[in-house]
Amino acid sequence: MKIKNQFRVPVPVERAWLELNDVPKVATCAPGAELLEQKPDGSYDGSVSVKLGPVALSFRGTLVYKERDESKHRVVAEAAGNEARARGTARALVTFVLSPDGTGTRVDVDTDVQLAGSIAQYGRGAALIQSTAQVLMDEFARNFAAKLDQVAPPWAGSGAASPSRANKSEIKPVSAISLMAKTLALWARSLLRRERA
Repeated sequence: MKIKNQFRVPVPVERAWLELNDVPKVATCAPGAELLEQKPDGSYDGSVSVKLGPVALSFRGTLVYKERDESKHRVVAEAAGNEARARGTARALVTFVLSPDGTGTRVDVDTDVQLAGSIAQYGRGAALIQSTAQVLMDEFARNFAAKLDQVAPPWAGSGAASPSRANKSEIKPVSAISLMAKTLALWARSLLRRERA
């Protein structure tokens, strides 16, 4: 299943590129994700929890950056994991492309997801998965933008955050109830659009 998403961050491409290649920082912005360990080969072990409609899924697996092309501001990452209750496996090949967007940066995300085992039945609900992916990506973008606002850019003198920024509360993952409500709203809107077409 192929999923396309897009979001914008309020910093120039050069800085967005540096920050999006900082995997530990990116992981703290992803709803339901937890980075557990960095391996000597450059890959990362982690876990991700997500809710698809009424079903809660939890995966533990590995993330590795397969390609990094700074000249094109393009990253290809691969994630693979097993569902905690042995309901199957998931593998995703994710391509990020950064491009200038006014004073900020547009990030286009192409994801190719493959599900196996009993969870593969969720692949039939493409609209639900697409809506969930967009909700998660929107939440990630908000968290990432807030994280950028908390720290000084790499070229700043001391590199320290300003007192007003340092006092901001830590980013929290999206709650399951909030995620489900937003996903159902997006799903309902997509159904209405199709009925009117």
